[in-house]
Amino acid sequence: MDTILNLLKSATSFLEKKGIKNAKVSANFLLGHVLKIKANDLALYSETKVSKKEIEQFKGLIERRAKNEPLEYILEKIDFYGCKLFINSDVLIPRQETEILVEMIAKKLEKESLEGKTLFDICTGSGCIGIALKKRFPKLKVYLSDISKKALDIAKKNAKKNGVNVFFKEGDLFLPFTNLKADFIICNPPYVSEEEYRSLDKDVYGFEPEIAISAKDKGLEFYKRIYNQIFDYANKGAKAFFEIGQNQGDDILNIFTSNKCKNKKVYQDYSSKERFFFVEIE
Repeated sequence: MDTILNLLKSATSFLEKKGIKNAKVSANFLLGHVLKIKANDLALYSETKVSKKEIEQFKGLIERRAKNEPLEYILEKIDFYGCKLFINSDVLIPRQETEILVEMIAKKLEKESLEGKTLFDICTGSGCIGIALKKRFPKLKVYLSDISKKALDIAKKNAKKNGVNVFFKEGDLFLPFTNLKADFIICNPPYVSEEEYRSLDKDVYGFEPEIAISAKDKGLEFYKRIYNQIFDYANKGAKAFFEIGQNQGDDILNIFTSNKCKNKKVYQDYSSKERFFFVEIE
């Protein structure tokens, strides 16, 4: 048996030698997961002995992290905008930027009468956006859609986990929404160009689903396809929100050129990078 302090020191050193960023953070979260102690509280138990079984379990998780597997996939969980989400490598890991998008949407929805209103969360992945907004605004009728059945299965699990009643559609972009229209349309589509995708960090390139990240046409493929379809699925005055790649703002504005597109605006994230696009459909 060994102490918590010694295990953390050796695991951190091992991960650092493997070139893992924030090695100490990874070691703390993984040992906390094994011992069912909050990572920030481990210091209170630094001299506590750890059983052989727990040490073996911890070593297995550390070896996975040493191969660049994302911490969130190893833990199979993440906190997102007040929601507890299950995730695995079938879905993209929700980012802080997407939480900013949800907060931006929430501020607009607070000013709306939501009785009888419908929201589509397209390319939903883990369901993080639609579930967070349904939890925040229970009056909304929310649909989650994705082309991936595996992703939708996870979204269903997360809806149940967070106690929200939403609807699910499997299919490509708007195609599964036959005879349906929305007042709010949200989409965080794949937007990384095929060239950029190959240069991403190993944590992303080797583990997160390419289908949820990379897009053709310099990353603009899905915005162009959405533009060609959105008018048939948007109620008059519908508001649409998108996450976009940095430096894609001008390209997105040049895609949504119809006279039906009003109040177009590109927003920045906390790092002053172009990250979100808003448009109203007349």
